[in-house]
Amino acid sequence: MKSLVKLYLNENMLEGRIPYEIGNMKNLVALDLSKNRLNEGPLPQVVENLKDLRCLNLSNNKLIGPIPSQIGDCSILQELSLSNNQIIGSIPFEVLVCPFHILDLSHNFIEGEIPHQFGIMVNISILDLSHNKLSGMIPKSLRPKEKVNLSYNFLEGPIPHYLSGFPPDSFQGNKHLCGKIPGFFLCPSTPSNKVIIARIVIPIVGFLALLSMGFLLYLRCRVANNTFKSNVTKNGDLFSILNFDGRIAFQDIINATEDFDNRYWIGTGGYGSVYTAQLPSGKIVAVKKLNHREAEVTTFEKSFKNEAKILSEIRHKNIVKLHGFCLHNRCMFLIYEYIARGSLFCVLAYDNEAMELDWIKRMKIIKDTACALSYLHHDCHPPIVHRDISSNNILLNSNLEASVSDFGTARLIDPDSSNQTMLVGTYGYIAPGQKEIIFRKLEHDLFVILKIYRDNRNPVS
Repeated sequence: MKSLVKLYLNENMLEGRIPYEIGNMKNLVALDLSKNRLNEGPLPQVVENLKDLRCLNLSNNKLIGPIPSQIGDCSILQELSLSNNQIIGSIPFEVLVCPFHILDLSHNFIEGEIPHQFGIMVNISILDLSHNKLSGMIPKSLRPKEKVNLSYNFLEGPIPHYLSGFPPDSFQGNKHLCGKIPGFFLCPSTPSNKVIIARIVIPIVGFLALLSMGFLLYLRCRVANNTFKSNVTKNGDLFSILNFDGRIAFQDIINATEDFDNRYWIGTGGYGSVYTAQLPSGKIVAVKKLNHREAEVTTFEKSFKNEAKILSEIRHKNIVKLHGFCLHNRCMFLIYEYIARGSLFCVLAYDNEAMELDWIKRMKIIKDTACALSYLHHDCHPPIVHRDISSNNILLNSNLEASVSDFGTARLIDPDSSNQTMLVGTYGYIAPGQKEIIFRKLEHDLFVILKIYRDNRNPVS
């Protein structure tokens, strides 16, 4: 038996394992055990002793387990068929060193990717890896000459163009394969050099564009700030308009108030009297005209500019909005949002209106006022101190929502500075401990409001 060259035992209903004694037949050139019932392992390691083996067919059995890497020791093996078994695991690259002409591993449970070492199999003519669990892409090194069957796996990606000459059924059953083969979707085009360059250049251009827009916005803010400064020093019938529809002419205000007739007077604020004015658009505004006597004082114009600048930068629902301002050789005035019901002072002055303010409504007014003051003290940079909180300066709308007004003595406070000592404020509204220093805090302003509600009247001392 040691001199046996070819052993064909196919289709004999053989069962059990492959005998180890076959390894002693060192002269075997061909071994065919196909179409039996062999079921104990795919192949014993004794195959490594069969150095002259050229053809090995173990197909259509019940062999279980991985492909032995020792097959690679059969250095002249040209035909190998392990199809229709229960082979598991991946294809060992050691096997691919054999000079295969035919390799059939179909109808098994082989998984993993197709090894790129298939490229060294320059003599491969027939390759069948169908009906397995192979995944990944088809390696470009895979180039069988006569037949290839990779159907019914989990392969993906493009089918190499040099395989496009094989029948479409060689690749069917792989959902994610693509290529110029009937029955398959075309692959997404690979980005050209121009597209790649565009993908690099466009974000850079976009970044530079955003940078330029930011710079232009910065310049615009500077121009707006300079415009503010130039407007507040220029005489004429021009206004600086903030959050307002259209451009208001000086004459519109004069006509609406009939040259500030007393019929339109609604109160007096810091440094001036307040009038109502209905503009041609139908909008009603409150106009604070600065007193002519005080306007002749140098510090008065400075106070006006100060109030205009401060209010132009404030945006809060509980702070009266400044729509615009005017510097004119005849008069100077500020244009405010009109608050319909008037001041808290006026409400408290009449018993029937004061009775309407139950504790829930009073607490709501206190909360609104506190929100406004908190915004001024903590959310403005630098912080703003009102310096004259009183019931005259708390306005109520028709829903009894409070808004803080009258910044005639408002100041920007440097958080690092506390060297101002001049006493300011309305007599009767100065909190204890504040008669010596101007650096007021939120608690001091709230003291004033709480005192009003405690006494149910406006303080006089």
